[in-house]
Amino acid sequence: MKTVSVIALAGLAAAATAGTNINLNFAADSSVVGVGDTITWTVSASFSGVSTSGYFGGFVGDFLANDNGLGVVGGWASNMAGNATTPEGGIDASLRNLNIFNSSLLGTDDQANPYILGTFETMTTAEGILSYTGDGTVSLFGDDGIFTLPDEYSGTAISSSDSVSIVPAPGAMALLGLGGFVATRRRR
Repeated sequence: MKTVSVIALAGLAAAATAGTNINLNFAADSSVVGVGDTITWTVSASFSGVSTSGYFGGFVGDFLANDNGLGVVGGWASNMAGNATTPEGGIDASLRNLNIFNSSLLGTDDQANPYILGTFETMTTAEGILSYTGDGTVSLFGDDGIFTLPDEYSGTAISSSDSVSIVPAPGAMALLGLGGFVATRRRR
């Protein structure tokens, strides 16, 4: 069973169009994993309030884990045309310093909605519940004109995320069971 958590929208840029909604979605390939397992996350953006020729322009910021001690992130694979920086991973469960974008000038004005930004992996290192949110600037193009400037939305984006339960590894549970069996046998 997957749980969705919603984070409040903070600070719209002045240029943003009223009535525009953006949601970053973090979908996990599993809802329960063992410590040491890898979770693959697919990040997509859905939006409303732009014309049918409008499209998702980009994201500059971080994908933040609710608990950085639950794993180590890596393996970012962007689905967007541009990747201005190499995101930082491998330290904890958050993916930082993303700068990914599309542009009609580059011929990458895909009007898909939701639009898949990319995927990343989290190698779990501890028990707990893991979810993500996006913190940064999202840009949306109102149409696919080559001279159209994007509207930018700053702060914590409205995000929904699967929540993945990380449980003890099956081998650890077997060792605990064996330890209990030996302790019971010693008492007799």
